[in-house]
Amino acid sequence: MSKSSLWVRQHHLVLALSLLLGSVVFLAIGLWATILLLLTVQPTVSLILVLLGGWLVLGGIAASAITLWQIICSSQQVTRGVRRLQWLLGGITIIIAAISLTFSYLWAESGDAPGLIFIGLFVAAMPFACWVLVSVWQLTLKQQAREPA
Repeated sequence: MSKSSLWVRQHHLVLALSLLLGSVVFLAIGLWATILLLLTVQPTVSLILVLLGGWLVLGGIAASAITLWQIICSSQQVTRGVRRLQWLLGGITIIIAAISLTFSYLWAESGDAPGLIFIGLFVAAMPFACWVLVSVWQLTLKQQAREPA
């Protein structure tokens, strides 16, 4: 076994453990938030929509982590993996934007309107920025595939 293949294996193991740890942390946060909200607040339609959207976002994040791992392990399917990652991030962006902007507007009516609106915009902009980054990555890969080596 060569030194470079051992190095690659070691880094793949570290990356796999990092993705696993991140997934467990997101799952724990989701469970904690769900239990806390259901025990402290009377369930309403808006709370159920927020929880459902949150769990859909967590599922999208887990699917994105799996897609990233597939991109790293299989260099032949990079363009398909990046396209799948772009669709996942687009879905996450739409869900977070719909939830955060709607509820930041509703909460802003009762309190500090400018501050809450900016927080909602910031939360909605984070996954959008990731989606734009993946889109640029996809265009770069397409351009490199067209250029002769």
